[in-house]
Amino acid sequence: MIANIVQNHLDIIVFFVALLAERFFPLVSWYHPNTFLTVIFSALSERLYNPTNPKSYQYLASTLAFTLTILVIVTLVVLFLEFAFYPELLNGLILYLLLSSRAQEKKSLRIARLLKLSQKATARELLASLVARDVSRLSAPGICKATMESLVLQSARHYFAVIFFYLLGGAILALVYRLLTLIHQAWRKNLKPNNPFLAPIAKLLFVLEWLPTRLVALTIAATNASKQCIHYIKHYGRHFYQTNTGWLLSVTSAALQVQLGGPALYQGERFNKMRVGTDRLPDADDIPALVNRLNQAKAFWLLLIVGIEVISLFAN
Repeated sequence: MIANIVQNHLDIIVFFVALLAERFFPLVSWYHPNTFLTVIFSALSERLYNPTNPKSYQYLASTLAFTLTILVIVTLVVLFLEFAFYPELLNGLILYLLLSSRAQEKKSLRIARLLKLSQKATARELLASLVARDVSRLSAPGICKATMESLVLQSARHYFAVIFFYLLGGAILALVYRLLTLIHQAWRKNLKPNNPFLAPIAKLLFVLEWLPTRLVALTIAATNASKQCIHYIKHYGRHFYQTNTGWLLSVTSAALQVQLGGPALYQGERFNKMRVGTDRLPDADDIPALVNRLNQAKAFWLLLIVGIEVISLFAN
């Protein structure tokens, strides 16, 4: 009886095991496959990118680069899955490797502790590994703001969106999406946000993330039960330079009653971004508060998935 239940629902069991494993047993970045892939993707951009080339050539080069790269990796994974005796277990392993939020949380909390000890230089060094912007001139509130923005954006993209695409289309769709985010993240390290070489993959990710980022934003708003979140989305999120990011920063700003956004330096150039909120600047205590908000959102998604699975079980 139990064996039949496990066999019939092995895919969902493996799904929850992967979530728990990522939560309590995250891989160290030193030997995580993402670290190896990021090095390859960075070398690829250095090989292909030439600022003297026309924009049309850069559009074509970057599109072909990420398309062919993902096609090769996905083809190898699909062939491996075809010969797997238990493909559900392999799918769970893929999901475990694709999810990435616990490591970000630990680094963010460490930054908060360093700021409380007035170790801003060390906090900046740790923050530099999380963001693409220049952090050398950031004050303590600026470090907190950049850390919180990175935390909510990366959690939405590297955790919630991965789960969304995994449930929508399985491990392969989630893998394609995660590879796109890795390539974009690796290329952004040495390029400005408005560089034409980044435009094709950035636009594709915007389309893919349109729905999951809004679901995450609404989840954070629901956990706070505040009308101010919806007001901030209308007032700031819809007019932000990138509306997916705008939605997430708006609900975070409203939920914690702090100011986010504002100008940022990339490759020595100042980019004037909209400030979100009129409240106080964030401090070190707001970082663990944001971690708690995101954990509440994760619990909400988990309970929702469990509820849907239970309903479908009894319906059958």
